Amino acid sequence: MTTVLQEAVDRFAGRRTAQGYGPQQRFAVLPSRREPRCLLPVGDSRATLEGFRFYTPYAFGARLLKGLLKQIIKTGWNGWALDSLYVAEPLGLKALVASVTGERRPVFAMLLGAPGRYRKLTIQVMRPGGQTLGYVKLGITKPSGSRVRQEARVLESLTALQPFVPRVLYAGEWQDSYLLFQSPVEGRPGPVKLSGMHIDFLEKLVAIHRVNKPGIQLVEEVGMRWNEVAWRCHWRWQALGAATLAEARGELEHLTIPCGFAHGDFAPWNTRVQDGRLSVFDWESGEWEAPLGWDTFHFSVQVASLLKKSWRATFDVAASPGARGLFLLYLLSSLAKTLDEQPDSYEGIEYRRLALETELALNS
Repeated sequence: MTTVLQEAVDRFAGRRTAQGYGPQQRFAVLPSRREPRCLLPVGDSRATLEGFRFYTPYAFGARLLKGLLKQIIKTGWNGWALDSLYVAEPLGLKALVASVTGERRPVFAMLLGAPGRYRKLTIQVMRPGGQTLGYVKLGITKPSGSRVRQEARVLESLTALQPFVPRVLYAGEWQDSYLLFQSPVEGRPGPVKLSGMHIDFLEKLVAIHRVNKPGIQLVEEVGMRWNEVAWRCHWRWQALGAATLAEARGELEHLTIPCGFAHGDFAPWNTRVQDGRLSVFDWESGEWEAPLGWDTFHFSVQVASLLKKSWRATFDVAASPGARGLFLLYLLSSLAKTLDEQPDSYEGIEYRRLALETELALNS
């Protein structure tokens, strides 16, 4: 068993029970034990299928594979779970679920978050038969516990947006980390193209808190964020950051920039759609005073990076004063965050580097 898989199992079951005490549950490990991403319960096909809600691929091949596997699971044949393991019953977690929801026989599925120092375990909590009761988040690494705590604080500030954001069912210290139990967000996976429903949601979000900041202050804030990671980068990266900050300063130093509440990781895979309205989850990167427009920048860049397209097919940052400078700052801030959280995420880092170099070259 890989180290990260063992750590996830320990978090889920508790270190004592994870060692094999008491009843055990079989889980299929997808795509494999060597590269664990998702653990689905084996034995109840309805709960297994509901557990697939964790996994919302957008690439064609991954969607095709998921559809094929779902059809196999519907037959009731358990032989599909070629890579599996048995995990002890999570007694502490079951007691928590019973006290919060009243369900005494919960079924669980697990998702291991993106690799890096902030990796988390997300646990889907279901009734027997597959009805989702909510999601539990636990930090796998010590730094990730602070991110879970941050998400709980953000959600408690967003009650005005319910039911389009999760509710906090329980939040508190758990083992040597922090636990957040939140309600599910209903609907089908959100679209990969920005639309009116996205803008409508973001307008409601920013209405919660809105301020104006001098453009030069934003440049300095992003510069501080960049310098926290730049010292360990190659000199070419440091030069790119310095050039970006200088260009953004020239574009923004005489402007006042509207800022407000931002999701911080606004992307299709963190959204659901029901009855034509957008719901959004995964709020650990929420910010109180980010520049308006950064969430839409992030959405477009994430989709373009995933689908290997140019973000410029989505919109033109030259459409309003300061927009290009804000886009440069967004890219540098996002690059700093990725280098800090997922330094091995080659494609995401490389896409942002090339986008920065392209933008700087266009004005040279």
